[in-house]
Amino acid sequence: MTDTAVQAPEGYRTCFEWAMLHPRYWGTWLGIALLWVIMWLPRPVGRVAGRAVGWLAWVTGGRRRHVGRVNLRLCFPEWSEEQREKVLRQHFRILGQCFVDYPLLWFGSHRRHRARIHLVDEAGVLEMQRQGQPAIVCAAHAPALDFGGLRLSLECGGVSFAKPMKNPIIEWINTRSRSQYGAAVFARDQGLRPAIRHTRQGKVFYYLADEDLGPAHTVFAPFFGEPKATIPALGRLVRLTGAPVVPSMGFYRIDADRYEMVMAKPLTDFPTGDDVQDAARMNAALEALIRRDPAQYLWTLRFFKTRPRGEPKVY
Repeated sequence: MTDTAVQAPEGYRTCFEWAMLHPRYWGTWLGIALLWVIMWLPRPVGRVAGRAVGWLAWVTGGRRRHVGRVNLRLCFPEWSEEQREKVLRQHFRILGQCFVDYPLLWFGSHRRHRARIHLVDEAGVLEMQRQGQPAIVCAAHAPALDFGGLRLSLECGGVSFAKPMKNPIIEWINTRSRSQYGAAVFARDQGLRPAIRHTRQGKVFYYLADEDLGPAHTVFAPFFGEPKATIPALGRLVRLTGAPVVPSMGFYRIDADRYEMVMAKPLTDFPTGDDVQDAARMNAALEALIRRDPAQYLWTLRFFKTRPRGEPKVY
């Protein structure tokens, strides 16, 4: 038996199910309730909670620490070990704060979203939208990824993809959040055709392409000077839609205690017609954003798990 279906326009469907009230999910509901309470407490309490969650993730996340250290060593070999460790610790602090602040996305009003999440539109995407022009906002994986996506959808709707989560409660709440301002959210296995259709109609496509999804249908392109298995779809998307590519990244500014979505200037002379060169251009654009504040990138993902033939595994 189901109730309260959630579906973005033409997107995939999630529903509240009475089975979500089974005792196995009580811990999830309790955690959501606790985060909801923290959202309404004075902000210093939320910041302390974020720092505590980040510390706990650091202490218990041995595997994540290892992946982060490997990634930073590969990407910043010129740094000292102490500098890389400092950035990784700051990254875990940002992770903790973003986790604690997720109820802002789930339950916050549009006024709170505008107040807490700032758009830094260096590319002029909002002006493109006012003129009916599409854009492909190519985003880097970051703890603040969903914060930036929600803020962009508040201004111009859009279309994106998401990987369905194993926990049905979090999946239901996340889908409600991501589609609350009219964004069309599709599952990965639905393919690119729906996004291409929406983009051709003048929408913004919030596109993520920096994960290592394995050797199939990928090319190796440099990322921080390291060969990385990269999906070479971006150039084809531009050819099919005529949309400019806008590199983007979400940031949590610790000192200012606010979220930002930075949309950098569009790529020029893109695509080139060469998949490897286009993938390298995309990686370089995302790398430039990451270098603005390296602790903001999601270093705990295994971005280099697929290696060129003959090269040893790094994790």
